[in-house]
Amino acid sequence: MRTIQAAAVSVVAGFLVACGGDMDLNEEGAVLTPAEAAQEAEAPSDEVSSQACTTLYRPRITTYWTSFPIEREGQLGRCVTANDCTVTCTGESSQYALHSQFFYCTYCP
Repeated sequence: MRTIQAAAVSVVAGFLVACGGDMDLNEEGAVLTPAEAAQEAEAPSDEVSSQACTTLYRPRITTYWTSFPIEREGQLGRCVTANDCTVTCTGESSQYALHSQFFYCTYCP
């Protein structure tokens, strides 16, 4: 019985040593002090989290017209959507819009 207990204690102790705790390391590989860890956690990141991004289904081109049915010279304006979901518009918009070339774009705020 003592042999089983001693073996169990050795296995558990070895597991704890092998796995260790969740230690944060600095650039040199040394363990961070609590003050350094807090400062690093508060530092703003230049990276965008993939969880913050959204995939949208948008028209690549939107054209605005004076009326329906459209007339040859009746185009008022146009908007083009880029792959990052930014929209660039020229001219005027109206209630008579035609959307074309739908695609998926990824928007990251």
